[in-house]
Amino acid sequence: MRTKEKYLETNLEETEEMSRDSLTRQKTNSLFQKGISRRFFLGQVAAASATFVASCTPVRILIKSYPKKFDKEDQLVDIILRAFVLTVIPGAPVDDENLTRIYSDTFYPFHKYCGFFVSDLSDRSKNLFGNEKFDQLSLKQRTAVIEDGLGADGTTARLYRGAILMAQISFYGGIYDDDEGCPLIDFQGANGGFEKEEMCYPNSSSWLAKEITKNGNYL
Repeated sequence: MRTKEKYLETNLEETEEMSRDSLTRQKTNSLFQKGISRRFFLGQVAAASATFVASCTPVRILIKSYPKKFDKEDQLVDIILRAFVLTVIPGAPVDDENLTRIYSDTFYPFHKYCGFFVSDLSDRSKNLFGNEKFDQLSLKQRTAVIEDGLGADGTTARLYRGAILMAQISFYGGIYDDDEGCPLIDFQGANGGFEKEEMCYPNSSSWLAKEITKNGNYL
């Protein structure tokens, strides 16, 4: 009896194992043998592409994956950029006609990415404070938005650092108006009405070191 019971038990185990293998094989076969429609395939590719684009800043910039209004509505872009400059340069006059000029200057490559940059400011404003209008945020909130951009992925952070540097160079250096200068740092401009005697030493040669040789050649 014991031998018979052992034999039956072994047969039952083998039968269960064969059944499991058969079910697994059927599921696998049905999965790979089932035809994939072109519509299903394209849907999967589109979904994967959307996920990739949404998470890849360089691709978003390349294909301009942001609202078109940030490329077409110059007044909207200027308002947001002015709010950005006023945030990174406290005390700058909001009505300065050259305040944001450098961002659209074709001499600098930043103008190609300006639309994306402004769009990113709006997106971060909405995500952080529920208001996509960056210019309507308080100074503290705008600062938080910019800090968030500086802490983002490498490409986005470089854009933010570049935008800050360009604002500082343009404003403090007065690159679009040599005569105006920058009163905020007491820079009077190219001359500022000073006489030559006020800007130069009267006998500048007396401040230079004496020459060791007449022609600069020791030999």
